[in-house]
Amino acid sequence: MYPSSVVMATKRACMKPWVTGLITFISLIVLAVCTGLIVHYVRYNQRKAYNYYSTLSFTSDKLYDDFEREASKNFTEMSQRIESMVKNVFHKSSLREEFVTSHIIRFSKDENRVSAHMLLIFRFRSTEDPETINKIIQRVLHEKLQDAVGPPELDPESVEIKKINKTESDNFLNNCCGTRRNKNSKSSVRIVGGTQVEEGEWPWQASLQWDGIHRCGATLINGTWLVSAAHCFIMYKDPTRWTASFGVTVYPPKMKHGIRRIIVHEKFEHLSHDYDISVVELSSPVPYTNAVHRVCLPDASHEFSQGDEMFVTGFGALHNDGISQNHLWQVQVNLIDTQTCNEPEVYNNTITPRMLCAGSLSGKRDACQGDSGGPLVSSDSRDIWYLAGIVSWGDECGKPYKPGVYTRVTALRDWIASQTGI
Repeated sequence: MYPSSVVMATKRACMKPWVTGLITFISLIVLAVCTGLIVHYVRYNQRKAYNYYSTLSFTSDKLYDDFEREASKNFTEMSQRIESMVKNVFHKSSLREEFVTSHIIRFSKDENRVSAHMLLIFRFRSTEDPETINKIIQRVLHEKLQDAVGPPELDPESVEIKKINKTESDNFLNNCCGTRRNKNSKSSVRIVGGTQVEEGEWPWQASLQWDGIHRCGATLINGTWLVSAAHCFIMYKDPTRWTASFGVTVYPPKMKHGIRRIIVHEKFEHLSHDYDISVVELSSPVPYTNAVHRVCLPDASHEFSQGDEMFVTGFGALHNDGISQNHLWQVQVNLIDTQTCNEPEVYNNTITPRMLCAGSLSGKRDACQGDSGGPLVSSDSRDIWYLAGIVSWGDECGKPYKPGVYTRVTALRDWIASQTGI
């Protein structure tokens, strides 16, 4: 008796040609139908972004001077209110699935009117008619804003929208402080043995290099000014030998600029690390891009709270006494209150009002050598990022009960303004 496999092979060999042809034909029909369905699905369900520049007039019980300044507490609150009202309008409309976000760019005043300038972003199927889309968005805003409950009191009849392309939309966002195009930071662990940064995640990070060698980090706060640590310039004071580079790698840099001058805080004390702050003026302005633009500076009255989630970034060592890295790294840390940080087993009353602690009392998550001067940042409810601290000092890297110590930006906010006008 033959094995079953031999019997099957014999039967297949005896299969008539017309049966083989029929099977092949049916297979081709099925393949064609499946391909058609896939093409149809992709064509009619693929969505692309539609960006709009919009203006909307309103009245408020607050004075314009209270909220006109970008990154101020009142600016953030007013922006959040209007963005929330616009979001609710679209979520209650036929465009609830297409609406992505609204983002206030700035406020302006014209006689008795105040206008909010904002970006509106939607995702529509690629087959939709652009003119029809424009009319639907305009109609929804005009009709639904009638029911919006303030303050502020919005004027639906004042709404104007203009379709813009992605480049224009990016340019508007890049000129706002604290925005990010790439937001993968939630996956990070720590600088000491952690993860690398992707382009655009932390666009304000700079590398300060003495004779072409990375020495410290810095943070871009406007087109021509950086904030860094004072101790970076104790031995290296000649601005002509310093350069600043931007991007996620030191070599090659995304862009590079010379240094015009360095201003170190006049009260900086090397031994105590107090007033560890400096500002650095670039020799030429930085053109803002998706990968390079500025962070927001908090008001002096801005309060960061114990336990707040923050991120510190830098090109420094991955372990104590290690070497600097060519690629930018990141770590998520938490704000530790000063009382805890001044406990005997931590830093024993050496933390001054110009300092803050961030990291973990269990160790492991920390900045390290070469990260000095770099940013410690925190986001607000609008996902706008603020400079909370400047990498200053610590007892080695990632040791238990020895978190990183940072210069407290809010405590020295007025000094930054006095030196830079920002």
